Amino acid sequence: MAGMSVSLIASFGLGWLLAAAPSQAKRIVPCTPDSADWKAAREELSAFDARMEALPEDGEVEEARSGVMLLLSHRCFGIAREEESREPLTWDEEHPVPALALKTWWRDGGKAYFTSQLELGRAGAQTVVIPPDLRDVLAREAAPKHRLASLLCPLKAGDCGAETEPWRARAEKAFRPENRRPGTFDDDEPPPPDCMKEARKQPALRRYKTWRACLSLSPKARNVQTVLPLGRIRAPRDGWLVIRGRRGHYDFCDQLDAYHLATGTTYRSSSCSNLALKPDGKVDGAATNAARQSGVRVGRVSPERIRELMWMLLLAPEVNDRVQVEAVRVPVPKGLRVEWPATDEGIAGGVAGGVFGGSTAQTRLSWNWFPPGGAELLSGRFTFPYSWAPGEDHANVLMTEAETTFQEGCPAVPVPVRELDFTREPGVNRIDAPEGVSKVQDARVDALLTWKPPAGCVPGKDGG
Repeated sequence: MAGMSVSLIASFGLGWLLAAAPSQAKRIVPCTPDSADWKAAREELSAFDARMEALPEDGEVEEARSGVMLLLSHRCFGIAREEESREPLTWDEEHPVPALALKTWWRDGGKAYFTSQLELGRAGAQTVVIPPDLRDVLAREAAPKHRLASLLCPLKAGDCGAETEPWRARAEKAFRPENRRPGTFDDDEPPPPDCMKEARKQPALRRYKTWRACLSLSPKARNVQTVLPLGRIRAPRDGWLVIRGRRGHYDFCDQLDAYHLATGTTYRSSSCSNLALKPDGKVDGAATNAARQSGVRVGRVSPERIRELMWMLLLAPEVNDRVQVEAVRVPVPKGLRVEWPATDEGIAGGVAGGVFGGSTAQTRLSWNWFPPGGAELLSGRFTFPYSWAPGEDHANVLMTEAETTFQEGCPAVPVPVRELDFTREPGVNRIDAPEGVSKVQDARVDALLTWKPPAGCVPGKDGG
C-alpha cells in the first residue's frame, strides 16, 4: 500500500491475525482504563486522528481505510467492530469512499465514536456514541458520469460553486421538521421504541447488543435529518427552464411556463377553468372546457430566483431524508452491562419504513432544462403545490417566490421555438379530465409559437 509505513503494515496484519484467532472468552468487554491495551489503543487513535487531519479533501484514502481497519482490529475497539454495520466501519476495497466524505464523518462523529469506546470501561454512569452516517458526495472526481457532471465542482472546490452555498443553507434549513409546511410530513409520527424493554426480553449476555441494535435502527433515536449531498454544485446560469402541467384542482390552469435563466425572460401560456360537475358528481368535460379562459403573458422574473429554482429541481432527486449527520450520545440505562457475545455474528440489518400520502389537490408538473450550446437537456417531475419529498416541496416554495417577481413587458429574448418541441405534458387524473389534456397542452404550445409581440416591442433588441 503506497505511503504506508512498514510498522503500520505489520501492525495491521498482526491486528487482523489476533482478531481472527479463536477467543476463549464468551463475551467482549471494554478495556480497563489506563491498562496497557487501553494506552496502546489511545495512542493508535491519536495517530490516526493526526492522519485524518492531514488528509486533503481530494486525497487518496487507502491509508485511511487501512487505519480504520487497524483501529477496529484492536481489542479495545472490539465492541465497535461488532456493533456497527454501516460505512465506513464496514468499508472495503470494492466501495471507494471519497476523502471529503471520510473527513466529514470523522469530524462530525467518527472520532467521538472511537473515543467513547475507551470510556466504556470506566466505573459509574456511561454514555454510548452512535456515529453518523457516511455522507454521499457529488463532486467531479467522485461522480464523473453523473447527470449533473457539467455543474459539479472538484472535491477541492476553492471558489467553485460558492454562489450556491446560501441556497444550500436555505434548503437544508427548510428541510428541518420545524420548518416544513403543514401537510408535507407526518406530524403524528410514533415515538421511538423502548429499546430497554426489548433488551429485557433477552438473556443477560445479549441485552446490551439488543439495546444498541434497537438504537441504531431507530431513525428517531439517531436523529436522522434531510440533507443534500456533500460537494458544491455550480449555479445553472443560462438556457431555458420549461415547466408544464395542471395547477389546481376545482379551480385550475393547464399551464406552460418558459423561463430564460440568464435574463429572467418569461413566457406563460395558460388555459384556466373550473371543474363543472354532473348531478352524479362526475366531471362534465365539455362544460369545463367551454368555460376556459386562455392567454399568453410575457415579461420577466428575477434571474436569481429562477436560477435557485432550477438548482433545486436538479438536486431534488439527490436529497436524502434519512441521514444521521452528527454523533448522537445516549446514556446507558442503569443496570445494563456493556458487553457483547464473543461468538455473535453482529447486528442484523433493518429497514425503517416511511409513510407516504397524496391528495386530489396535488398534481404533477414536468420540467425541462435546455442548457446553452446544445448540451443534453435534463428533465424531471415534481408534485405541486406541496410534496412529502422535501426537495420537491422546497422547489414549490421557490417557484412561488420566483413567480411573485413577474413583471409584464417586452421580452429580452424570443420564444424558445426549438425547445418547446421537446417538452411533454405530464398528464392529469382521468377523473378530473376524462378526455385527457393533450389537446389543451398542445394548444398552449401553439399559442406561444404563434404569439406576436405588441407594437414597438422587438424581442432580443428592445426587451429586458
